[in-house]
Amino acid sequence: MDLRVLMSFVTVCRLGNITRAAEALYISQPALTRQIQELEQELGCQLLVRSTRSLSLTENGYLFMLRAQEILDLAKQAKNELSENGDILHGVIRVGIVESKIMDYFADAVVQFNKKYPHVQFEVYSADGDDLKRNLDENKLDMALLIEPVESAKYTKIPIEVTEKWGLVIREEEVSPKKKTLSYEEIIERTLILPRRYIILSEISSWFKVPESKFKVIAYHNLASNALIMVEKGLGSLLCIEGSFTNRPREGLRFLPLSPERTTSHVAVRKKNRKLSKPCEIFWADIEQYFPVRK
Repeated sequence: MDLRVLMSFVTVCRLGNITRAAEALYISQPALTRQIQELEQELGCQLLVRSTRSLSLTENGYLFMLRAQEILDLAKQAKNELSENGDILHGVIRVGIVESKIMDYFADAVVQFNKKYPHVQFEVYSADGDDLKRNLDENKLDMALLIEPVESAKYTKIPIEVTEKWGLVIREEEVSPKKKTLSYEEIIERTLILPRRYIILSEISSWFKVPESKFKVIAYHNLASNALIMVEKGLGSLLCIEGSFTNRPREGLRFLPLSPERTTSHVAVRKKNRKLSKPCEIFWADIEQYFPVRK
């Protein structure tokens, strides 16, 4: 199976139109159509449903698109790793990062690393801890920067001393400007938007000494971006770490820390017993130079 044909198929899927895909690939429309038809014959199934205006994927087509993209990503990764044998270090470091102030430290780390290795690129993926771990497990990421707690049995960890306060994001009109913190009792009485991660929910319940069922929850979220809009609309208050708000502050909203205070730290993780590319191994070995690390 030709990688160029896989690229053609993925491009058709992305653009949803043979003509636009042919233009993007710099080949003729008949040639691209023939490639897709020959691919379907080789696989023995229909991949695309053709209509006069657009294309859609069959169930088999969707599955094959996912696998084709994985193959193309692996081919690109292999090419980068094989090229590391030269005198100039280059390649891609794929890092997953939670939404927090750890991003400030990571951006500084990229600046420092780029000065030493200007031909290395970074691929940054933002998501919550569960999504990042799943991508790490599937080898779609090389490493991740997560909020604790993290199930650690299958990961090599480096604890990072970058702490975040937990608190509530609310509309300014709902509290006095003099209000500086919120008690646990005040939070339990509010309608809440909570993180979806089970391990975090369990920890929150332990802080408040009440089961999760006692919270008045209107929604769960994996990233704060959309949750903040829900707060703006008056749907509820967002329980989150401070960095999730300060990374994208919105007018009319405030972050009030919990009282008593609750903080959490970060951790850098990678899969155990998995050898990474040379640029990744160098970056991992230098993490203590870029982040304040707990000894």
